[in-house]
Amino acid sequence: MNNIFVFLILSCLAITGQLNTTCNQCWNIDSTQCCEERKLQCDGSGCMTLSEYTVIDSDKFRTIQKSCSVPLLCGNCFSVTTNDNFLVRVSGQCGVGNGSNENLNYKDPCDGQLIPNNYQCPSCFSIGSPTGCESTGYVDCLGMEEECFDYGAFVMLSDGKTMNVSLKGCITTGGCNIGYSGVPGNKELQRDHMICTPPIKKE
Repeated sequence: MNNIFVFLILSCLAITGQLNTTCNQCWNIDSTQCCEERKLQCDGSGCMTLSEYTVIDSDKFRTIQKSCSVPLLCGNCFSVTTNDNFLVRVSGQCGVGNGSNENLNYKDPCDGQLIPNNYQCPSCFSIGSPTGCESTGYVDCLGMEEECFDYGAFVMLSDGKTMNVSLKGCITTGGCNIGYSGVPGNKELQRDHMICTPPIKKE
């Protein structure tokens, strides 16, 4: 399943090479438990459970995903922060060996890792246009959010409703490179832009 922003994202990473580890697989949007777990062949020795927490225009989603490990996310926090009713929190737990994510369950993502880092970015979130919302203020960046981003796209919500969205805020370093392609429960139909720039150092 393709989503608008998550990084999440992660399911879009290609798996190449020799398949040599069997991991549990599931992706339950708006649930902290897997209702069904299948088996997935992975390249490498690691398996992972992702815990996601997202707020979109005051709607809150908690989502669990099990798959092959992505070393960048093992024990780490990926986050997006705005002042405007939009945020993303994702963290990964990893294990080594066949079925090593079977007993790795949902855990509050980024717990204790999101402290102010003395950077800030322009912030906004709007529905109606993908060409860019106009920032009226700044948001304090947290944790490893050391990039500013500007994103716009035409998306479909889980109920089939379509809309244009645009947002700006802080994002974990490397977010643009990871792909920033999904938010739980949504599908990106057409991207207008995704731009990352250096953050602003607070005085």
